[in-house]
Amino acid sequence: MVENSLKKKLGYFINYKDIEYEVLSQYYILELRMPSNGKLGQLLHEYLQEYLINGIIRINEKYLPFYYNLNKALELLYEVVNERKLYYCDKRIERIGNIKLVGQADICSDDLVIEIKSKPELKKVDLMQALIYTFLYERDVILFMYGIYSGEYTIIKLPFNERNTNSLFEGLKKISEKEEIL
Repeated sequence: MVENSLKKKLGYFINYKDIEYEVLSQYYILELRMPSNGKLGQLLHEYLQEYLINGIIRINEKYLPFYYNLNKALELLYEVVNERKLYYCDKRIERIGNIKLVGQADICSDDLVIEIKSKPELKKVDLMQALIYTFLYERDVILFMYGIYSGEYTIIKLPFNERNTNSLFEGLKKISEKEEIL
């Protein structure tokens, strides 16, 4: 089962209250937002990964208006990772019953996984993705959600623990049961 459809399906069966997570930091204002831009989201990923993993800052002249916000994102994320050795995550695949969990997070360390999203608001599919990653990587997951236009952000930590693993397994069990009926 592909990751996108699985995290949507899990969202039907797992409630927010079933997952242990903590909002570490947030700056968020409800207002009219510009639409998400895939190129800017890709820029955010590349900028953060290149600097945190390789120590390289790549400057693209087309995106100069966003560099203040990119540097702010870098500063916020750096506070979370401290002095950890960071690297690109490998792709993980696990099969649980008839469901295949597949995922590749953005940044890893020996005790932490970081998933970068280019929007500041938490959606249930993002939480489901992080929940899957806690299981696949057997580590705590940081969801780093950052709006490149506005500088708004939300940083969420999902611990790798029994409660979250049980919630994931219960959701997967319900998906399996429903698909057997169909």
